[in-house]
Amino acid sequence: MSLRTRRGLALLLALLFVAAACTPAAPTGTPQATPAQPGETPGQPVDTPDPGTETPDPGTETPDPGTETPDPGTESPDPGTESPDPGQPTEGGSIVIGEWQLPTTVNPYASSAWVTQQAAAPHFASGMVIDDQGQWLPYLLSETPVAEATDDGGMTVTMRIKDGLTWSDGETLDGNDWVYTYEWAQAMVETGQCGGCGGLAIRLPDDSDYYITEHQVSDDGLEVTWTWQEPYSGWMGWAAFAPMPEQFFGMEEWIDLPLDANLANVPASGPFIFTGAGANRIDYARNDQFTAFEGPYLDSLIRIYYPGSKDSMIAAFLTGEVDQIMNMTMADYEAIQGQLSADVGRVEAIPAWLYEHLEINTEREQKGLDDPNVRRAIHMAINKQELWETLFPGTEYTEACTNAPSSAWWYDPSIECPPYDPDGARALLEEAGWTGTPRTHDGGTPDDPADDRTMELQLCTTIGNPTRLLTLGKIAQFLAAVGIPATIETQDAAVYFADYPDITDDTVCGLSRGNYDISLFTYLLADPGGFYYGTFHSSNVPPNGFQSNWTRIADEELDAALDALNEAITEDEILERSAEVNRLLVELMPEIPLYYRNEVAGISNRLGNMKMNPSLFGPVWNVHEWYVQE
Repeated sequence: MSLRTRRGLALLLALLFVAAACTPAAPTGTPQATPAQPGETPGQPVDTPDPGTETPDPGTETPDPGTETPDPGTESPDPGTESPDPGQPTEGGSIVIGEWQLPTTVNPYASSAWVTQQAAAPHFASGMVIDDQGQWLPYLLSETPVAEATDDGGMTVTMRIKDGLTWSDGETLDGNDWVYTYEWAQAMVETGQCGGCGGLAIRLPDDSDYYITEHQVSDDGLEVTWTWQEPYSGWMGWAAFAPMPEQFFGMEEWIDLPLDANLANVPASGPFIFTGAGANRIDYARNDQFTAFEGPYLDSLIRIYYPGSKDSMIAAFLTGEVDQIMNMTMADYEAIQGQLSADVGRVEAIPAWLYEHLEINTEREQKGLDDPNVRRAIHMAINKQELWETLFPGTEYTEACTNAPSSAWWYDPSIECPPYDPDGARALLEEAGWTGTPRTHDGGTPDDPADDRTMELQLCTTIGNPTRLLTLGKIAQFLAAVGIPATIETQDAAVYFADYPDITDDTVCGLSRGNYDISLFTYLLADPGGFYYGTFHSSNVPPNGFQSNWTRIADEELDAALDALNEAITEDEILERSAEVNRLLVELMPEIPLYYRNEVAGISNRLGNMKMNPSLFGPVWNVHEWYVQE
């Protein structure tokens, strides 16, 4: 599913997987924000449709990339969910991964969907990944890249590649492959063939040119220096991108890489290589040319898909047919825990960089949503703790104040959100001229059509997600209590997160077209770099820029703060400036974070050394370390 390719890739390093639930996720090695649910897709929106959902998909995708909302908290929900001692890796054997969403492609630049990224990662390795501790880990690179400001107001980014790398066909893998991949992506952007390539070949905010003006490869091929004409805070996520094989990916044509037998012809840079695929499975074999790390230990890896049937996937895990499953919610955690035999495996839930939220269409003047005080009133009308306890009874509640989960490195605990206060919400609405039930506006003159405005809100989400429908049902109750009637509408995730040119002004709940009042989905993040700028800067209101400002917020002070953040290079600068952006977002309220989610996985006793991951890189970040344990 290419639910938010342009959006997902444009928000580099924000990892906006639209919550894996939505299946949008950032391309391999290009962290973004996706609307998602775990199990859905960018950093990107994650919308992992619950059968029953990437990034949405923005994740992760993404928005959800994922699937459902994990439990906020920082501890494993139950004793016994912690990974056992990995022990000593053994050679040989095969591990089977189960998934209930089927990718249409395994080209990580063709789709930002969570399922695409997870399927592609064992074959197409990234320059860097985020590890299980939430830290950047050089993968094909030998060290973390270095960014330095230049005298002319730009910057350079220097990447150093591990020595001795080769593609699975024996061809040398060095800095020239990174340069080729960038040039290929830029060519694809120029022809409009690859929306996701815009996250690699990034254009300036005014769309006049590309950030990168020059690249130089050292004589030994192990160092690449990129010259940027302006600083860009998402440079770290950008530098994590996955090289593509020049010997296979011609500059003149776009390659979709669908699930078929031809995948066996594609050279690999990762620990495993595609050996083929069918309608509902992908087969991988050990890449004997892989030298970036020790391993891989497995002889083979298999992905089995149960399209649209999460229950079938879970059943296969419970009977021991598959060794690892994800893309689930806390409701699934409880269900699996109650049925799972200790002889089969365990279920884990960890805090992830996912937040379920409401986006408000700030251009809906006729319904008062252009007024920050009205948006604040909506926030104050929602009892988040009651919502949480309805969705996930018996689990620990943690308030979601901003879009930075408490486990994320850029989280700022000093920022305070509006309290639950229905009386205060009613007062704000009346102060803004909204009176009566349903609330009507009486702040104009007899000739002013504003007198005829009625606040009846449309609440949108993706089809087939019971948790989200229950969420919007509760939201509608909270709004009714302050005099705001609301209706609920759903849309297919592919349409919900579609790019602006792919839908029309008549598309119901089409986020990029602004065809909604309030929308519900999840973002899966990687870090704040490109996420905030792409998601909230006025230059990115569709159809302009990255087309990723779906709330359509346009505020001069916020734009200035986003410009400052976008130009930050150091971690200290990014921390300080992202905190200022979050303070303004709480003040302006274009979105309402509802809760942070956990990532849920089922892991068989056979699978050794699988380490959960809070970001869009997901569990396959260390697939080279997996092994079969007896």
